[in-house]
Amino acid sequence: MVQQAMKGKRVGPDEGKLYKRANDIFVKVTAEDTGGVYEVCEERCPSRFSSRKHRHTQNHETFYVLEGSATFILGDDTFEGTQGSLFHIPAGVPHQIIAGDDGIRMLLVYSPGKIEAMFKDMTALTPEQQADFETGKKVAAKHDTIWVEE
Repeated sequence: MVQQAMKGKRVGPDEGKLYKRANDIFVKVTAEDTGGVYEVCEERCPSRFSSRKHRHTQNHETFYVLEGSATFILGDDTFEGTQGSLFHIPAGVPHQIIAGDDGIRMLLVYSPGKIEAMFKDMTALTPEQQADFETGKKVAAKHDTIWVEE
């Protein structure tokens, strides 16, 4: 199999494919850019934003805090993340992020590169569908994201 040559690219501030929900996700480096190996996103979460607790069966995530703060729950461990903190989450580890008082801005590296497809499907839902737990859970599961009920 011959791999097609890839090109470098520049993505400026506030650039990338934007997916707006309760938090904003800018996909800066797409799976297409890396042959599916990984994706790089900038995630901006407002004050007190809380992700659903979830895990991935095959994918790894790494978060690097650029600004602000958040509580990172990784399995049974809880950490405070501030500027310069890095969190690596292997496949299978349940995790949740709860933004601090000033919100948080971070880089997310997702490998292999499959997360943008979930962002696309989630943002395509109607507001009613987005508010329905079971609908969101099914869409997430389609993309290797298993919501953990507490």
